[in-house]
Amino acid sequence: MKPLLICTDFDGTLAGENHAGPLAPDFFDWLQGSRKNRSISWVVATGRSWESLREVLAQHQSPALPEWIVTVEREIHQLKKGEAHSLEDWNRTCAEVHESLFGRHGAILEQIQREVALDEEVTVVPDVGAIGLIAGSQESIDRTHQKVSRILKDRPEITTVRNGPYFRFAHSNYHKGSCLAQIQRLLDLPPESTFIAGDNLNDLPMLRREFGHYLACPSNSVPEVIQAVRDQKGYVASSEAGTGIAEALRHYFPLV
Repeated sequence: MKPLLICTDFDGTLAGENHAGPLAPDFFDWLQGSRKNRSISWVVATGRSWESLREVLAQHQSPALPEWIVTVEREIHQLKKGEAHSLEDWNRTCAEVHESLFGRHGAILEQIQREVALDEEVTVVPDVGAIGLIAGSQESIDRTHQKVSRILKDRPEITTVRNGPYFRFAHSNYHKGSCLAQIQRLLDLPPESTFIAGDNLNDLPMLRREFGHYLACPSNSVPEVIQAVRDQKGYVASSEAGTGIAEALRHYFPLV
């Protein structure tokens, strides 16, 4: 059987709200069973840092680790014996691009900070080279999105990366999808051999058939993700989080 590349988000996609229980047992059952018959590389693409992801994987007593991780939605690392090894060329260029981006648009970020700071429900925090925003309610999320979209409407090279109440800023060329494409090039695995699953807005850049022909989302996904997956003939699971991802994997790749 042909090799397969599996790319999943973490929070909300594999890990549900129960942080005390085992991590996605149905997913790992499928992974272990499928690896008896084919080579499978697993990527976790997350907004977390490696330190944060490592901590939560240990907390969940994850029975396996991914071979690759995409952290803060734009940096790539390969895991070897539990240690993350930076993909130096990619990460160095990524850092340089973002340093230049935030340098050129410092005044715009300051304007965003000033305007959103007027909202008592929004907190401005430091975030990988720039600022991040945390909104405290759905109403403040909507207000913040409107403000930021207005300020950035003529600056297409800056994108807003959203995940629930969290906002961060990035160069439009760096996202989960472009990172996955780089891993595909390194492994020589095409979209035809790639499964992608996510649940939130920051997963939309990778939930595209140009990156993977097998798209899926769990039932707890935000409406925009469910619609995007349906529009591309992907699989919307009937179950939440890791149980839903295992359901999608069994749909596409039944255990034999």
